[in-house]
Amino acid sequence: MTEMSTAGDGVHAYLAVQVEALRAFREPVMRAEEDAVHRMRVATRRLRSLLSTYGSLYAELPLKRRRLRWLADELGSVRDLEVLRMRFAKRLGDERPEWFAELEEKERLAYGPLIEACGRERTGKLLDAAGSLAAAPVFTPAAAQPADEVLGPIVEASRLEMARAIEAVAGAADPDEARHQARNAAKRARYTAEAATALGESAAVVAADAKRIQNRYGRCQDDAVAIAYLEAHAPDSPLLDDERRRHAKHIARAAAALETVEAA
Repeated sequence: MTEMSTAGDGVHAYLAVQVEALRAFREPVMRAEEDAVHRMRVATRRLRSLLSTYGSLYAELPLKRRRLRWLADELGSVRDLEVLRMRFAKRLGDERPEWFAELEEKERLAYGPLIEACGRERTGKLLDAAGSLAAAPVFTPAAAQPADEVLGPIVEASRLEMARAIEAVAGAADPDEARHQARNAAKRARYTAEAATALGESAAVVAADAKRIQNRYGRCQDDAVAIAYLEAHAPDSPLLDDERRRHAKHIARAAAALETVEAA
């Protein structure tokens, strides 16, 4: 256990870091700086997860999850194209077929609505609400309780949810979708554990395991998205068979690496 022994201490410190990132990347996103969209989007997701999991520690929540979801969706309209463009550029090398140029143009055009969204009063109010929550939190009595009593069961519940999602992959009618859901469960478990810094090593172990699972299934999900894009826009591209081979390899690696993850 760390010096942060109450339920609210570590959680709020984590929240404040995410709020700082959220606010810091608004201008870089509007300037289309490299990696800014990704980092702002991650901050929105972590905050949404935090409010969902630990919202009961706060008596007042000026920052609303639905507003964060809206912003995450706006950022995602660019980020999803950015991921594909970077992935295919690496595979293609110096070759730039017409379908890839069209993808680049889609990404460029997607920045217009995103920049407009970031400049809206709605976004300004969202960032102000986030800043207010970080600077002047109003806690419930639960926040003053020992961390192991309040946060420990929450972290364990998130770990079990992740384990169940992983177990569901084997018999799923749509394995790609099941892996996607397992990845999302791993993200939630990771963010939940990362925020529970007051628990010390026990939370750190859950966070590390969840990150590993998130990365394993993340590769599978990125493969599936890339395959779907190529099937729709470049079915004759030699990249398609390569992506399918990579997908099969990543599925096998994920299955082998995750055999040790079991529900208690």
